[in-house]
Amino acid sequence: MPQTACWYAQAVFLFTTDTGLSMVFLRTCLLVPLVISLFVLAGCSSNFKSVVDSAKALIDSNNAITPDYIASLPYASLLVTVNNTRPLLLILASAEYDSITQSYRLTWVSQDLGSIVTENGRIVKTVDFTTDNVEGLKAPLDPPPKLSNATRWQAQYDWSPGYRYGFTAQVTARSLGMDTVITDLWHQEAEKIEETVVFDDSNAQFSNLFWLTPATETADPFVVKSIQYLGPNMDKVDMLMVKPFIPPRSAIAQTKAKDLPL
Repeated sequence: MPQTACWYAQAVFLFTTDTGLSMVFLRTCLLVPLVISLFVLAGCSSNFKSVVDSAKALIDSNNAITPDYIASLPYASLLVTVNNTRPLLLILASAEYDSITQSYRLTWVSQDLGSIVTENGRIVKTVDFTTDNVEGLKAPLDPPPKLSNATRWQAQYDWSPGYRYGFTAQVTARSLGMDTVITDLWHQEAEKIEETVVFDDSNAQFSNLFWLTPATETADPFVVKSIQYLGPNMDKVDMLMVKPFIPPRSAIAQTKAKDLPL
């Protein structure tokens, strides 16, 4: 069984200048040292509920999503726009590290408890979208590969409602060059990568865009921005990490996972 570390939102406020990333923070209140507090308790589910309840209270729907408001939140945060509607703020409720895939599965929640789960930047599950939800995105044989500019792999999609399971597709990635992602709080150089998804049993296809940061001595590459589709003719989801979760280098994280009690 893979060792999985349950790192909750209090533990994953990795918004720091200690990673060596080229992020430039425009507000000195965000220039904080790296603080990691591992909440390793037997009841991971109870920890998760506690964090979600705290996060729900913090995300005030009456507040405008301003830089000051985002900076005031003690959580990694994601700005999400679905089909060009009003942006929603989601916070990171959990980050589970899998020592087999050497990647994090991140669960982002909204005030109404809708959620998006990402792994290596890709949307792998959604909850409470209006029309369609992703029940799972996986590779039939091996775990989905980490995002890169030369990845080719076979994906399998499951959707609800309607018990639509086991739809396979061929995924091909290509680099669109370097780009600068800019917010009111920071800017970051990233490689823009396009993944084209072509389904095997139909002519359906779509393309997703990802902005991938470079690796550093202390941090793995991570997706800081993306534009993804839940499936063919389904919702378009724009995601921007306004307060990023920055994954430590895989070897560092793997060492931490080994130290956790089973």
